Amino acid sequence: MALLEGAALDQLVETIPLAEAAGFPRPAVWCGEGDDASPTVLYVYGGTFAMNRGPMHGVVADAVARNGRARVLMVDYRLAPEHPFPLAIEDVVATYKALLARGVPPSKLVVMGDTSGAGIALAALIVLRDEGAPLPAGFVALTPWVDLTLSGGSYVENIRTGRFASDVELLATLTIDYLQGADPRHPLASPAFGDLSGLPETLIHAGADDVLLDDARLLVEGLRRVGGRAHLHVWQGLPDTWQRFQPLSPQAGAALASIGQFVRRRTGANVRTAAEKQQLSDAYARELSEFVQPHMTERFDQLFEWARDHDPDWVWHFMERRLEFGALVTQEQIEHDWLTLLFADAPDALLLLSASRHVILANRRARKVLETGGVFVHKNGRLTGAGVQGEEVLSNLMDQTFGLVSTGSNFGPADRYGRIVNERGDVFLLRCERIQPPADGSGAPPIALVRIFEEGRRHRIDRDALSAWYGLSPREAELAAAFAEGSSLAAFARERGLSMATVRSHFSHIKSKLGAADQAAVVGKVMRAAFG
Repeated sequence: MALLEGAALDQLVETIPLAEAAGFPRPAVWCGEGDDASPTVLYVYGGTFAMNRGPMHGVVADAVARNGRARVLMVDYRLAPEHPFPLAIEDVVATYKALLARGVPPSKLVVMGDTSGAGIALAALIVLRDEGAPLPAGFVALTPWVDLTLSGGSYVENIRTGRFASDVELLATLTIDYLQGADPRHPLASPAFGDLSGLPETLIHAGADDVLLDDARLLVEGLRRVGGRAHLHVWQGLPDTWQRFQPLSPQAGAALASIGQFVRRRTGANVRTAAEKQQLSDAYARELSEFVQPHMTERFDQLFEWARDHDPDWVWHFMERRLEFGALVTQEQIEHDWLTLLFADAPDALLLLSASRHVILANRRARKVLETGGVFVHKNGRLTGAGVQGEEVLSNLMDQTFGLVSTGSNFGPADRYGRIVNERGDVFLLRCERIQPPADGSGAPPIALVRIFEEGRRHRIDRDALSAWYGLSPREAELAAAFAEGSSLAAFARERGLSMATVRSHFSHIKSKLGAADQAAVVGKVMRAAFG
């Protein structure tokens, strides 16, 4: 959706078609067109459990309906403090069952919620799963509030002060009104701590500077931990609330378009004909021809050919939005996406931790180690040792990294190392590096990059890296890597049909080029090139 301001936004709201929805246990309205066979989104709007549906929720529903080629149902659930936990959850469960009773197929249903509404919607899905009801095709959480204990580090890092109270103080007060004595750790009050197994594929959008950011991270990690499919997108510039009537930023418009695409994919409303795809690509090519330099024309032709051959839906959606709104993808967005992908797919376990040990990011390998390694526990957004030894090593490592204690070692001020052995005897080596703040003094919070090397996990050392790093010949690089990986000189000679004299000569050249005095030093130098 294009950026809207002032009168344009008021005019948009006036044109959004909302129709009263009859036959539901609570008052509700429809947005968008369709019937009971059409893709349907049950939208549980937020309002910190206490506020009614506002005009901004209509803007959100309209964007999702248009981009998702679906109709959206907004239900007015009961509000706190007059109607405390768990009555709002019961209302959403009853509304979902009413949709099923009308004949809406679960395969055509997506449940969506924003902020506190996302927590209510997620709790309703947990109830429906436990009752054995058929679950929807997907779930969308827009800046979700799913941890009423307020334990995430972002509640401190992203706190905003208001005229009378901070946003966190306001959330805490409204939480008390909603729970009225119930335990905030109850799995339906804070569903991020509940059993998330068996839930549908989930799309999560969060704001990078929002106090609820760690709730989104906690949710995606909890879903993935039990084998669920979950996708998290973190944006700069998302609204801090979807209750306040305000212009949509380009980032908010893109997030809502992404939700629409998710709805289409999950409900089967995403099919474009070959003619439609060809028309889109031709139109987009004409649009680009005005801006693309001649030397880049061949590259764009290759991209169009790849799109036609592989047929990913996102590329048609991107072209459609570019033609309609002129929405450009910035270099910053491209860099963010690629850096995130490189981090996620790195072969070693990587974690970004705050000084208080809150997990800011964990790649796929790190999540696997946390789930099966038996050395760490990731709970309530924080990393702790699974046992006394693990906690002691991790605590010392973090204290040393952030300069809280003196190391007495010869390592540089930014790097620290630790070693942990789990109950099975598996050995893990930790390297912790503090990410230094920008030199311009703009002020970055203390962050540490933790790499976990698993002794029992065999690594193949890159031969090309050794050649580039130390100037080794291909044969020397092959020998150096094989030796560091555990092969003896005799075994190397036997496997490749070489004489021992030849292998020893190669190894002598390796030691000379590496500046290594003995075999142990060779291994150390090779590992340095392999793992940094």
